[in-house]
Amino acid sequence: MRRAGFTFLIAAGLSLGLSAAALAADMAVKAPPPAPLFDWTGWYGGVNTGYSWGRSRATTYSPPLLGATYTESAAHHGWEASVEGGYCWQNTTTAMVACIEARYDFPKERSGQTSIGIPLTTITNTTDVDPFLIGPHLGYLTDSNHMMWYAAGGLAVGEISGSSTATGTGGTSTATPGNKTTTGWFVGAGIERMIDQHWSLKAEYDYVRFASNGVTAPYIGTNYATFTGSGSTATLGGHAYDNVVTVGINYHLGTH
Repeated sequence: MRRAGFTFLIAAGLSLGLSAAALAADMAVKAPPPAPLFDWTGWYGGVNTGYSWGRSRATTYSPPLLGATYTESAAHHGWEASVEGGYCWQNTTTAMVACIEARYDFPKERSGQTSIGIPLTTITNTTDVDPFLIGPHLGYLTDSNHMMWYAAGGLAVGEISGSSTATGTGGTSTATPGNKTTTGWFVGAGIERMIDQHWSLKAEYDYVRFASNGVTAPYIGTNYATFTGSGSTATLGGHAYDNVVTVGINYHLGTH
């Protein structure tokens, strides 16, 4: 009788142990609850840093040299910063987001000096480009709505300017056009990741293009032989374009 009771206790203990082990195994493989969905709707603003590289045209026209025109491509590149802000609308039944954003990049993108030689004179040019971008972002959400993959594009508004110096046997003359506001377009793509309920990190690439032929001014100075007083002009910043890569951080307002 004692042996039968002892056998029963052992069997019961094994059964309980196996049940506990099975329950523990089931709890171990059970997936954690999903992260709460993030809502992108609302205002946001932020700052970026990045690098840009591109080109624009510098053209010299000289009537005394049989109406000759000399054109060269001026490269501008360097580090920059930007500020941005906008508003997003999220479709709660799909994984789509639409935002409208404005961004200003600074300082001006300034080319290095480039030189071309023409009869009796050497021309040295610099060009400046100062872009402002505004347009929509159309995004698709992943990772419980915390990651947005988006395409960007829209209107580019900017100021172009520069200077040109003609140095020759007659002396030196300079053409210094004032700033000219011009328009164009941009297209780009990027990713943005929420790191808590308000802050996000982002990376973006944009191609920016301006349609203007540039800004023009006459040469003034002491190079009278072929430039000053002869109707010679410099046109700077024509057909400017830029490639811009930025990384940044945004703060999103509202309840998410």
